[in-house]
Amino acid sequence: MEDKLNVLSNQNIFITGGNRGIGLGLLKGLSVSNNVIFSVRDKDKGEKTLEEIKNLHADYVVMDVDDTNSIEVAVGELKNKLSKVDILFNNAGILLKEYDVDAVDTPETSILKTFNTNTLGVLRVCRSVIPLMKNGGRIINVSSGMGQLEDMESGSIAYRLSKTALNALSKVMSNELSSRNIKVNVICPGWVQTDMGGSSANLTVEESTDRIIKFALEDSFPNGKFLQHGEIIPW
Repeated sequence: MEDKLNVLSNQNIFITGGNRGIGLGLLKGLSVSNNVIFSVRDKDKGEKTLEEIKNLHADYVVMDVDDTNSIEVAVGELKNKLSKVDILFNNAGILLKEYDVDAVDTPETSILKTFNTNTLGVLRVCRSVIPLMKNGGRIINVSSGMGQLEDMESGSIAYRLSKTALNALSKVMSNELSSRNIKVNVICPGWVQTDMGGSSANLTVEESTDRIIKFALEDSFPNGKFLQHGEIIPW
């Protein structure tokens, strides 16, 4: 990550879904000079990730964003590890393998499952973590260009709906939380070489997450915007 003046450091950061892909890239980059807790769905993945990154500034909690009780337990552990949360990355998400199925043929169960994780999961996590943002903070929700109304195409209706709804949720929260000095933004990481993005994607995880980290730590952090690589894009 390139150096930049007027950036935050020594922040307390919580990343959901931090054991692979973009979440793991954020964890590796941010834990160099910040205190980072990441969530995983099971303990073995957490231990394996810690062994991989070998960083004393990182730790994990076990959490399932689909389960309110799991989130409450995990945030209880989070309180014991961090005195407060300065930055929350809502990164955990799913993409079911129904990319080429038309909207009218997509099972409602697939839409509801995706929405439950990608949209309601973010709301659940925010509800529990926001009380730890004692003097304000930053929330960065990882969305997708597939949720843009400006350039909506066909296919993957479950994923598209979940990310469009996430964008709306983020915009509403940016207005509602501004009086508490909490800023909420949405980022599109681009097409990234992850399990979700595939090997043909034009960005490596490091290329994408370096840009996200640069944006997240900038002193001049906006509110209520949808951004890709630090540039505002249409909703």
